[in-house]
Amino acid sequence: MALAHDLYGTPASRLDSFVAQWLQPSRKWKEEVLEAVRTVEQFLRQEFFSWERGLDQEVQVLKVVKVGSFGNGTVLRGTTDVELVVFLSCFHSFQEEAKRHQAILRLLRKKVCCCQDLLDLGLSDLSVAQGVPDALILTIQAGETAEPISVTIIPAYGVLGPSVPNSEIPPDIYVSLIKAYGYPGNFSPSFSELQRNFIKHRPTKVKSLLRLVKHWYRQAHHPGPSRPHPQCGRRVQMGYNGSEGLPVPETGLLL
Repeated sequence: MALAHDLYGTPASRLDSFVAQWLQPSRKWKEEVLEAVRTVEQFLRQEFFSWERGLDQEVQVLKVVKVGSFGNGTVLRGTTDVELVVFLSCFHSFQEEAKRHQAILRLLRKKVCCCQDLLDLGLSDLSVAQGVPDALILTIQAGETAEPISVTIIPAYGVLGPSVPNSEIPPDIYVSLIKAYGYPGNFSPSFSELQRNFIKHRPTKVKSLLRLVKHWYRQAHHPGPSRPHPQCGRRVQMGYNGSEGLPVPETGLLL
């Protein structure tokens, strides 16, 4: 990865070259990561969950959506963190999602442990991570390189329906969200497709700018033993809950 001063010393006319040389992943590497992630997606789409403690009905996966940088096309070179939002049939409201969220995570964890295809990919580090919202995190390995890939699975209520509307979202959806009285960010995965599409169909120049911002953020927030670059000021808190320091998945960010 390029050093911080490489970015700050790069003139505007050379930023496109900087992105291509240092930040944009190769197609082969990206496809290798996504091929491994497709195994997780296939497992989720084909799995039906029977009765479990805390659930009183069969649970079906309605849709699996790749979000974050891999979903919107702004992934940085070397990034091996992939986020999947899983929309489930047992969630009929935000309140119901909040009530059943932990039970679904336990059930997902149990099912993942028994998936032979994932075991064949070196499944490890399977855990439920506290965040906004809580999520299931697992590690698998990419094909030839055996590079570890962290996959975050977030159950969500499909409030937008089977397809994301191109027009304005009905006001009653936002009314139901307000009435749910959820912790800020807990229900953002339900709207992750809107966030993804907002970036995904933007011109390459915009995506390059987002890659530059992400690279700058990495250097500012994780500068190593040295102090943050003087142009960065205090460390940026993007991606963290300011009051409690809890990590926020990319589904809670536009980047």
